Amino acid sequence: MIRRTHALAAVGVLAAGLLVLSACAPTKPAGGDTDVNSLALKGWTQVDTADLKDGGTLNLATSDTPFTAGSWNPNTGEGANADAFTMESVQQGSPVKIKTDGSWTNDPNYATSVKLTKDDPQTIEVKLNDKAVWEDGTPITSADYQATFAALSGKDASFDLASSAGYEHVDSFTPDGDFAFSFTFDAPYADWPNLLIAPAVPKAIASDSNAWNTGNVDKPLPSSGPFIYTGINDSASTYTATVNPKWWGDKPKLDKITFTVIDQETQAQSFVNNELQAVSVLTPDAYISAQKKSKAVVLRSGGTTYSQVTFNGTDDLLSDVKVRQAIAHGINRDIMGQAANKPLGAPSAPDGNYIFMPGQKGYEDTAGKALGYDPAKAKEILKADGWKNSGGKWTKGGKTLELSIVVPQGTASNELRAQQIQATLKKIDIKVTLNEVPGDDYFTDIIDGKFQLATFGWQGTAFPVSTAESLFYPEQKPGDQDGQNYSFVSSDKLKDLWSAANKELDPTARLKLTSKINDEVVKVVGMLPLYAYPNVYVVDGDLANYGPATFEGVDWTKVGFKK
Repeated sequence: MIRRTHALAAVGVLAAGLLVLSACAPTKPAGGDTDVNSLALKGWTQVDTADLKDGGTLNLATSDTPFTAGSWNPNTGEGANADAFTMESVQQGSPVKIKTDGSWTNDPNYATSVKLTKDDPQTIEVKLNDKAVWEDGTPITSADYQATFAALSGKDASFDLASSAGYEHVDSFTPDGDFAFSFTFDAPYADWPNLLIAPAVPKAIASDSNAWNTGNVDKPLPSSGPFIYTGINDSASTYTATVNPKWWGDKPKLDKITFTVIDQETQAQSFVNNELQAVSVLTPDAYISAQKKSKAVVLRSGGTTYSQVTFNGTDDLLSDVKVRQAIAHGINRDIMGQAANKPLGAPSAPDGNYIFMPGQKGYEDTAGKALGYDPAKAKEILKADGWKNSGGKWTKGGKTLELSIVVPQGTASNELRAQQIQATLKKIDIKVTLNEVPGDDYFTDIIDGKFQLATFGWQGTAFPVSTAESLFYPEQKPGDQDGQNYSFVSSDKLKDLWSAANKELDPTARLKLTSKINDEVVKVVGMLPLYAYPNVYVVDGDLANYGPATFEGVDWTKVGFKK
């Protein structure tokens, strides 16, 4: 499972982990390559819409939904979920969109212009597309954006927020009529375009914390995109989106998009059975199985997502940083990365940075240097911390160092990764049991601190410095819906470091600050990065303009089937 960090995604999200057992893997998948820079930024080749059929239905699978996550509002703690975000993306859009290479541009469907017009105070001016409307035909105006910015600022504690990163630094917001606005910052803010990636929320909802928090538990926010949900069946776990009759942009090529909740381990077979036209594959079994479908095509890209294990710092055993350090040294990240990624023809090196992904400028394996696999060192740390090993068990003050790792039912990849952690920690005499819980309870239990170890993925953003902050600072409390620091431990030094990094506009100076942030985060040991996720899809040969990408989102108006 994966959580995405708020705003691109700095929206925490539930998605699937990639741990797999190497015994299931082919020795060398076709097209495989383990060079960290080998994966494309976009997995599909763009096809002109003139070469696509008019109409058709795209059937997709999902492991989670906004309803089961807890909200169709992606800005909330419960709604910050990757699978949910994908479902919502067909009916939402925003003034800024990310291009293939990770740079940004304005999306003309929502804004004709987005510009930095002044450095001091830093001022952004936005001119909206006056043709953009909500699903009822009401114009999307500056008042909607003003209310959304106010809600996301965090200044009103009654609003449930996944993150307020960046918005809390907006000093003023000034509408210029209905279709233009400007905003300033109280100090320089380097990742300012990220604030305009989040879709606007209608003023009536964004100005009412009750509506914001609970008004969209079982229904989507009003559509502002090319599709609109016309069929929602939570009990059957099926969701149907059709063309939004009020859409003002290019006419979509598809008539319909459906999402059906299917357990990860059976999604590939559903694809082979022609129930789906595309599937994201996470294990060797799924990778091999999906290719049995006639004319199936494998698409790969790099990603901004990494697998990790989170330690609950409020737990009686794990509240000791020395215990967390020892556990980190006892986890063999190399083996886990090789088991997970090599069978999919993807890079397998461990991920060791808390902000940047392998291959990104600024990346360095901080966790590998400080917390690398070293069973002997793990035992030394425990001994120095007063733990005694007798009969294959560690004991101290009447306590036995035995742990559990929470696993969501129906998610084979999470279970396999948990088993790998279990096996590697057994070698240093730390017993780990798997605690299987219903998928609907998985992240609720994590947010509430009802776990010891948890392994899932974090899906990052094209603006990783600012959006990663909520994962590590401040020291969140169990049950707190604000933020995404589910280790519940932090360092006071991170406040000033992140503040400085967010203000620093010079790229070289900013990288030095992020290096210091990584050094401080690794001392806390709230979580341990494991390996980077590749994006691997298997799709029907006639499906166009859909698949994996590192940064770029899918343009749902251009997805269709070849003539």
